[in-house]
Amino acid sequence: MITISGLFYYPIKGCKGWALDAAHLTERGIAFDRHFMVVNSKGRFLTQREIPRMALIEPTVANGTLTLSAPSIETLRIMHTNEGDVESVVVWEDTCEAVSQGREVAEWLTHFLETDAHLVTMHRDFRRTVDQTYAVRPSDHTGFADGFQMLLASEASLENVNSSLIESGSEPVPMNRFRPNIVVKGCDAFAEDTWKHFNVQNSAGKVEMHGVKLCGRCIVTTVDQATGTKTGAEPIATLKKFRRNADGTKVLFGQNVIHHNIGTIAVGDTIELLA
Repeated sequence: MITISGLFYYPIKGCKGWALDAAHLTERGIAFDRHFMVVNSKGRFLTQREIPRMALIEPTVANGTLTLSAPSIETLRIMHTNEGDVESVVVWEDTCEAVSQGREVAEWLTHFLETDAHLVTMHRDFRRTVDQTYAVRPSDHTGFADGFQMLLASEASLENVNSSLIESGSEPVPMNRFRPNIVVKGCDAFAEDTWKHFNVQNSAGKVEMHGVKLCGRCIVTTVDQATGTKTGAEPIATLKKFRRNADGTKVLFGQNVIHHNIGTIAVGDTIELLA
């Protein structure tokens, strides 16, 4: 039996994620996942690719309040809003309408990250549609995630990668290097690569999902999420040996997922494979 063994969300793109017992799915994905994004003075998104210490920022969202904590800086609490100044921001090739979260949080981020930065949330009326090559429906859209609503990976796949790392004399890596939303157990390594259509089932019903695109991995996987520092070439170097895409330009780990209906999924829910 294949079941969900972990659920995670990341309130600010590029910052620390949190484990959930249950996750409510909105049209954009898990509620408050990549709800906020850090951008530079030109409105372009910032991530651990450029600034690994973003991993040290711990954002929490509760009752309309966004709390930011990080080492050696005073904790900040602000009321997050959808009513501020609207600006254009860029995430990858997409230009989005976003709402600034104000000067106070911008100053906090600029001080901690040592670069000009401010925080935005996607305007509630804006729709960032997913790449239509992989969309299930033309209307499929997401928040500030890299490309799709959720990322799914299996414990068996991580165990396989870690076995290769250990064989080569490297240290194993935790799942948080890959920053998934859904982690599953009970399947073979990389079985999730083939999941094109499946249901997540629980006592409340079913949430229909589609696996649409294998996830090409980047240097964020080389950042220790506990220390906010780059650790070297692993696990990318090992993945290059046996997990390349067809033209050899990317290494792969995990399946990007689009869900069909809103609902709630939880740790322990079962996966019913349909195709």
